[in-house]
Amino acid sequence: MKIIEKVLNENLNIGSNTFIFDIETGGLSPKFCKVILIGILYNCQNKTVIKQFFAENEDEEKELLMAFVDSIKCFKRHVTYNGLSFDIGFVNYRLKKHHIDFSLDKEDDFDIFRFIKLFKSPLGLEDCSLSSVETYFDIHRNDVIDGCESVRLYKEFVKNKDYKLMDTILLHNYEDIYNLSKLVNIKDLVGEKLDLIELSGSNYNLKIFPLNYKINARKLCMNYFIFTGDHNNISIYNDNYSIICQNNNISLEININKGIDRDKNTILFYNLSKIIPLKFNDNILDANIYSLCNFIMKKELCNI
Repeated sequence: MKIIEKVLNENLNIGSNTFIFDIETGGLSPKFCKVILIGILYNCQNKTVIKQFFAENEDEEKELLMAFVDSIKCFKRHVTYNGLSFDIGFVNYRLKKHHIDFSLDKEDDFDIFRFIKLFKSPLGLEDCSLSSVETYFDIHRNDVIDGCESVRLYKEFVKNKDYKLMDTILLHNYEDIYNLSKLVNIKDLVGEKLDLIELSGSNYNLKIFPLNYKINARKLCMNYFIFTGDHNNISIYNDNYSIICQNNNISLEININKGIDRDKNTILFYNLSKIIPLKFNDNILDANIYSLCNFIMKKELCNI
C-alpha cells in the first residue's frame, strides 16, 4: 500500500476541523467491490495537504482503510461530492467488513452535489456531474478519465504493475479533491450567478432565491433558499397566506381560488386587487406565480 503526500504552499478555503475526501473503488457495490484509493485534503499550519492512500492490490484494502481512519480521526466534519449517496456508505460498509471500529457520520458531511442539485435548472446545468460543475465555474483539470475508466485501468495495473497507470488513477483522484476545495464555498459561487431577492427589515437583511413550487386547486406553495442574512425564525400568518422561516429555507403557502370562465376554461387564480391567473387549464403560468410570490414576500418581510 502506498501513501502519497503533497504539501501545497497555499491555505485553501476549508476549516481547520474539516477535510475533503473522495474514493475510487473496484465497482459500485460495496458488498462485492473494494476501496482501491482514498484521497483526502486538509489544511495544516497555513498550508494544504493532499494525502492519497493507494492499494497496489485489493488485498491491501484493510491496510488502506486503517491508514485513512488514522489520518482523519482528529477532524469533525468532511466534504464530499455525492458522498451521502456513495462514498460514506461504501467506506462504512468496508470498515465493518474488516471489523474496524470506526464509521463516518453522514450528519457531519457537507455534500456539494446535494447543494448544487437544488439549483440545476436556475443555473442552466445539463447535469450535476462534478466535471460539468467544474466547467460551469471555470475550474480546469488535466486528467482525462472518469470513474469507470479508473476501474479498468486499476485492473490493468494489478496485472502488469505499470506505474504510469497508477499515476493516471492518482491524478484523477487528486484533481477531484483539489477541485472540491475550490467548490467548498459553493453557496457564494451559486449566489453570484443568480438574481437574488433582497429583503430588508428592522432586524434583518436577507438575500433569498425561489427554489421550487407546488400548485394544486387550493394552494400554491413556494420554497425559498436563504443565501445570506440572519433571521429569528420568522412566522407570518395571514387569512390568505403564511410565511414560515426555518434554517436556510422560507416556505410561502398561499390559498388560491378555482374558477371557470365563459368558455369553460378552468383557471386557478389569486385575487390581489385584481385577479392574477396562475394556471389556465393545463398551462401553468410560471411568470405570474413567481411575480406573485415575490411580491408577497417583499410586502410582508420588508415591513417587519
